Parts: sequence; structure tokens; C-alpha cells
Amino acid sequence: MPWDKPISRRIFLRRGALVSTAVLTGTLAPSILFRRDAQAAIMGIGQELRDILNEETVNRILAEALQRGGDFAEVFAEQRFRTSIVLDDGKIDSVTYGYPRGAGVRVVRRTQTGYAYTDDITYNSLLDAARVSSSIVENQSPVSPISVAQRRLVAPFLLRAPAPLMVELAKFDLVRRMDQAARSVDPRIVSVRVEYQDEVRDVLIATSDGGYVLDRQYLLFASCAPTAVSGSARRMGFNSLGGRVEADYLTRVTPEATAQKAARQAITLLEAGPAPAGPMPVVIGPGWGGVLIHESLGHASEGDGVRRGTSLLTGKLGSVIASPLVRVVDDGRWVNGRGTAVTDDEGTPSQRTILVEGGGLVSYLLDKQNALLLGLRSTGNGRRQSYRQRPIPRMTNTYIDRGTDDPGSLLSDIPKGFYAADLGGGSVETTSGNFNFAVREGYLIENGKITRPVRSAVLIGNSLEFLQRIEGVGTDLIVDQTRGTCGKDGQSVPVGVGQPTVRVSSITVGGTAI
Repeated sequence: MPWDKPISRRIFLRRGALVSTAVLTGTLAPSILFRRDAQAAIMGIGQELRDILNEETVNRILAEALQRGGDFAEVFAEQRFRTSIVLDDGKIDSVTYGYPRGAGVRVVRRTQTGYAYTDDITYNSLLDAARVSSSIVENQSPVSPISVAQRRLVAPFLLRAPAPLMVELAKFDLVRRMDQAARSVDPRIVSVRVEYQDEVRDVLIATSDGGYVLDRQYLLFASCAPTAVSGSARRMGFNSLGGRVEADYLTRVTPEATAQKAARQAITLLEAGPAPAGPMPVVIGPGWGGVLIHESLGHASEGDGVRRGTSLLTGKLGSVIASPLVRVVDDGRWVNGRGTAVTDDEGTPSQRTILVEGGGLVSYLLDKQNALLLGLRSTGNGRRQSYRQRPIPRMTNTYIDRGTDDPGSLLSDIPKGFYAADLGGGSVETTSGNFNFAVREGYLIENGKITRPVRSAVLIGNSLEFLQRIEGVGTDLIVDQTRGTCGKDGQSVPVGVGQPTVRVSSITVGGTAI
């Protein structure tokens, strides 16, 4: 079969199963690696959407969806091509290929949402979905949608050779290189788990205000989690690479360097002492430390909680909520960001939204429905996990913007404090703003310098108090594009988080050393 001709989903999945079996039985040979089939399948998925859901058919579906009335309606269709490889304890543990696809129709009337989806992308299936969705609206006159016309939007950036399209052999080579590099750091590294995932996603969005948008999105993720053992101590490190990147990204951010950093983190933690306890000055390192602003402010700024009155930011638009040093941004067009796309999942163009400027709250993050109910405009933050879910307000790439302080100076006059180099998981209660975050890698600050590593620290605080106590913002902004996945209401979406080095006058550190 010519490699540049689309192949059927069934044929592709059958060949994927053969490859998975070959890998797991150790009989994998380059001759059966199906680069051509993969490329052909990827080329075909977008065309299939366009063939079935052209302008004429979606106009009919939207008209059916608004037959009983409603504020607006949309058709959302997607097809994904996924690869997942897991290497554990030196062996390929699993190889998975996926090709999910489907479409849904949504009708919105004030606070009500009718949503129906189908795994079968056909005109008749979507017409049925439109009728089901419209059932939320009764006793209203039909609303005529505007005839759709394709909107050609300017992409935030272009990928000429996306990393997910590299040959399958290179993907297996990547996970093995990470495993070997992590083990080479120290003999105390006793096990390594490497996870690789990539995805090509095609979406088609047609809206009753005349929008018709097509987009293709590429995403790469690879992580390394080595375990170090010394005596009875067992510690794990973690690091990742990826984003919406070109294949040559892997020559600049190599699998080896990524894995070795994770291994060194595990070794460092073997030597770590107990974490301090109590309120103290805290400096949070650049990059992934931005997960704290994501959880503490980002979720509270999402329009559904604001509109329902369950967010601590309800009614605070225009109020001072943070230190005057703080600017917080949500940028759906950040280059290579995990949360970046041409539009959100409602067809609204992505944008850069300033949430906090000079310490004042200047915007919320809004989808169409909540913007309508709040009397505001969508900020392009309506996102969904897949065609099986309706969109809800979500962050894209959220970060504290760079400040003016030299990062080194932010530690220089702290006699005793805590430095959080890398954060782990955490949680926040968006009504009160109370949060706690585990620190993956932390150190003492003694006489203005980073000294001994400590383990098992937790940062405990309140969102608004944290924002008001920021007393230094560095110039070294890093937005992590490799690992962020945000969960909300049972839906997970990729996001970017970031910040420069940030100094906080006081946060309670939960540790065991009194």
C-alpha cells in the first residue's frame, strides 16, 4: 500500500497489535515497524472529519440542535492517534496504540446544557445527538444558526517535523536511553521506570455563530522515575521532557540529561534529613514551582466557580488580591506549551489573558456559557478532555510573569528559611483558598545560601495570603511544557505551569524537625 495513502482504522489497529506483541515477546525487528502505516493513518484522520462534517452537513445538524431554541449550539468532533510505551525494570512492560474518535453536539440555554455524543462519526448519528441535546429546551421557537464558514486563524507556532511523527524505532530507543542514563549515575539506582506517550489530535468545531475551525495538535511526553536505595532508605527521583515540539527538540533536551537529573535527585534525597517545621521565609525555584499558582489562583479564577459563588475570587474583580510585584498570566498561545492550541474546544481563538496585574485581579478565565451568564466575553478557556465530555472553563499555560529581581539576591538576606527546588502533588480548596503541596526536592536556606537537602516537606497556606506575601520575583521565568496534566470534574487536560524564582515572606512548612 502506498505510504502516502490513508489506511483504514481497522487495518492500522491490527498492525499496531502485531507490533505490540512483537515488542513484548522480544521479536521486534525494524522491518515491521510501521512508520508508513502510522503516517498514512495520521494523514487520513483529518480528511475523514472534513469529508463527513463539511459545511453543509454541520449547518443541518446545528439547525436541528436549535429546533427548540437555545442560546447557542456547537458540533465538536475529534480523532486521536496515540502511542504509549512503558519500560520498567529494564524491560518493555507495555506498548499501546490507540485511535479513538467521535463527536458530540451541545445546546446551551442559560444554566442548562444538553450534550450528546457518538463514537460513530456519521451524519445520521450526529443528527440524533442534536435531537437529544435539544431536549433541554422546550416551548421555545426555533433559532436559526448562522451558516458556518471556515475561519483560518493564525497558529501560535508551526511544527515542520513534529516529534510524535518520529519512527517507532526512535521511540523505543528513547526509553532505553533514559533507562541506561539513569542507571549510569550511581550504583545505588536500583530500578528505573520510563513512560513515553505521544499523540496527534485532529479537531473540528462548528458553532451556531458561524464558526468552522479545523486544527491538528501534536503532543509528546516522556518521564523517568529512578529509585535509589541505601540501607533501609529508598528514594525516588523524577524528571520529564516533551511538549508540542519538533523532533530536533530531543537534540537540545536529551533523554540522557533528563534521566540523569532524575537519578541525581533520587541520590540527593538519600542524604536528605528531616524537613523543618513552622512558618518561615520560603523561596520557590523557577519552572514547575508554578503549579502552586495554578492550583491556588488559577482554579479559583475559572468562571464556573466564580459564577456559582463557590470561588474565593467571586466579586473580587478589580480588587487588590496580591503583592504589587505580581502579574499572573494564562497564555493559550505560549510557544510549545502543553496547553497551547489555535482555539479552545469551543472554537474561540486562544489568547493571552492577564489575570493579575500589579496585584489587582483584572480577569477571570471564561468559556462561552459562563461568560454569557456573567455578562462578560469568553477568554478562550473552554476545554474538554475528549468528545465524550462537554467543555468547562480550564487553564491553558498559567504562570507568574518574570519580575525584576536577580534570582540569587532573593536568598541573600535570609538567615534561616526553606528552598523548594521542585514540587510534587498538592490540593487546594477553591472556596477558602487553603492549600497544601508536597515538596519533591527541598533544601535549607542558611545565612543566605542553599545548604542541606531535606525530605518529606509540605507547604501549607492560603492562596490570598501566599499572593500577598510575595516579596521578590526573579527574572528567570520558566514555563514547564513537559508534564502538567490538570484534573477537574472528572476531566484531564494538558496544561503548562511556570514562574521565575519567587520569594515569600512566610509559608508554613510541614516537616518533622522541630
